[in-house]
Amino acid sequence: MMCPFIRWSILLATLALAGCTMGWLDDSGKREFLQPWVELTGAQMSMSAGAHRTDYIVFQRPAALSVRGNALYLADAGLRRIFRYDRNQQMLTPFATNLPVETGMSIYAATDESVYITLPSTSKVLHFSWGGIPLPSLAAPGIVARPISVAVDERTGNVLVADDLYNHIVVFSNLGGMLAIIKPPQVQSISAIATGPDGIYVIDRLAKRVVVLGPEGGFRYAFAADSASEPGSIAVNRDNLVFLGDNFDNTVRVFKAQVSKETLLVGKIGGVGASDNFNGIGGLAVEDDMLYVADSLNARIQAFLINPDAMGSGR
Repeated sequence: MMCPFIRWSILLATLALAGCTMGWLDDSGKREFLQPWVELTGAQMSMSAGAHRTDYIVFQRPAALSVRGNALYLADAGLRRIFRYDRNQQMLTPFATNLPVETGMSIYAATDESVYITLPSTSKVLHFSWGGIPLPSLAAPGIVARPISVAVDERTGNVLVADDLYNHIVVFSNLGGMLAIIKPPQVQSISAIATGPDGIYVIDRLAKRVVVLGPEGGFRYAFAADSASEPGSIAVNRDNLVFLGDNFDNTVRVFKAQVSKETLLVGKIGGVGASDNFNGIGGLAVEDDMLYVADSLNARIQAFLINPDAMGSGR
């Protein structure tokens, strides 16, 4: 039986009823830094979406995701659809139903419950309410040509858009007005961005490293140049742990980012194959103490419990 994501408060009861299996260690044993928790290979469609009880959607190729609270947003390149998955109700609802799924699309669910989606073919970042109602999009002709990653500075509400063609980051207000352009000379080729405690975290695809910029775009530090081969996705949590997906060896490396000290590689999971390994990392997301991985070619999303007490013991 296929296992949906479930909250810890109902975890044991749900597993007992559904017969789901999970890779965990007993609390009496030593936990891994990233503990395999649950995987999602499909889910029931919500009745509110006009589905019948027999309408069960099986994922084909998860290509982008974002998680905020109980909502997990997923773009499936195989199904060519975007969904919102309710982690409490364990149901799927179609989201932005007229929006095609395309290469370079990314999703960011903000704290105000609105959702930003990059659509490179239109040179825009689309903005939606929680219910999928279109809000004013973000666009700047001649400045934003191929948006491939979006993040929000939750301290200011400003929206950061990474442009693959011009190799810069454009800053918009939450009302859609353009505020600034960040073009750091330390970055050769931007492929993804995230926000976190130290500012803006940028994957430099050509230099094969992560460059960390301050909120205004000033260089702070860089790391992972000796570790990553083909970095493609990134997520950062509140403890400044940086999760970096590598498309070359299908691993997620975890770094403890530090301004004043050397950034440390504290864990690694994955590799090609089954179980908790990966085959094409479509995206990463962090929410609370969970890491979510869009395991694209394995047609699933995997969730891992982050256990900082075991830092350094990851595989």
